[in-house]
Amino acid sequence: MRINLGPRLWKLHTPSYGLNGRIEGTIRLSKDVETVTMTLEGRIRVTTISQRSTLSADTVLTLVSQTATIYDAQKAESSAEEDRPFSLTIPHETQFKEQFITLPPSHLSYHPLVSTEVNYTVKFHAKRKGKGLKKTESKTVRILYLPKSTPSEPPLYAIPRPSQGRDDTDLYHLYNRVKTIPLTPFHPDFGKSKSNESSLDNFTSRVFLSLPYPLCFSSGQIIPFTMSLAFPDDPFLALALRGNRIELFRRLNVWKKGSSEVLQRDDIVSSSALKFGREYSEGVWLLRGDIKAGDQGKEVSWILDGVAEVQYVLRVILRPSINLLGSVPCFKHEEVVKITTDSWGILDRELSSMGGTPTPAIGLAANVRQTK
Repeated sequence: MRINLGPRLWKLHTPSYGLNGRIEGTIRLSKDVETVTMTLEGRIRVTTISQRSTLSADTVLTLVSQTATIYDAQKAESSAEEDRPFSLTIPHETQFKEQFITLPPSHLSYHPLVSTEVNYTVKFHAKRKGKGLKKTESKTVRILYLPKSTPSEPPLYAIPRPSQGRDDTDLYHLYNRVKTIPLTPFHPDFGKSKSNESSLDNFTSRVFLSLPYPLCFSSGQIIPFTMSLAFPDDPFLALALRGNRIELFRRLNVWKKGSSEVLQRDDIVSSSALKFGREYSEGVWLLRGDIKAGDQGKEVSWILDGVAEVQYVLRVILRPSINLLGSVPCFKHEEVVKITTDSWGILDRELSSMGGTPTPAIGLAANVRQTK
């Protein structure tokens, strides 16, 4: 049984397919072959290791299993020894744990005490005539599934400035393409007495983060944001909160086998800082910045509920100077955002121009160990 999956068009070591990808090629068989089936199988394997022992727990689940008969000697019109074409389409959605899901891309990640792999294979199984010992023959080919995805709406390149005529309460409700979230005040825990710390009640709804809405961005996109500081009764506080840390994390969530416990592992994708600001009114400042959603085409969100998930989290922290800690709180917020492989409109254009089969999201191959 000789299998040819065609040329490697994308300069990858492994045959790679995108959204609605067709696994096509030819197969040449010996004369004694009766039937040949072709099976696409996708699996996820999650391995967790207890901190108190070296024992590991593996969760292995089938995401998709699709079989087609590509040769039947009784129905064949030509010799098995000729090159015979075959084709099998990778489904975009499948039923998993009694619900329909979007198939996740090929993926491999290692973190302390946890690893996650999503892999896809194509298995060819031939059945021969006669009573010999080798009545069957199987060959398995590993493939990469790298589907493109795009936001549902065009990007918002800047957070608009509200009109001067609005009062403070309207400042943070710009319009329906912007989501505004209050940051939570807190005092860092340095193990010291908290008796001298200021009450947090006076600091709620004083610092706000505004982001483009919906919270869906393409990999490599520059995401604009604003920070709004509203201290009209004490303008000094707006000036005191200038220590800031803004980071975008790739977060792997893994559910432990047989448990509702979730393990989280964070990797920093990018970081940023507030670039400039302007006083909107006394004690009310608008600070602007932006952050890059990783490298172009290399990041993507996906989820298998109750098993594993890759999500992206924007974390914002504002701090006063060290001498004011305890008197002035810090502020923080984490906002989950969705990341797609490509920018708005690209997928629709490729679906239209390429007969419904877009090119693979090649950048995602960087997230998978490649084998020859």
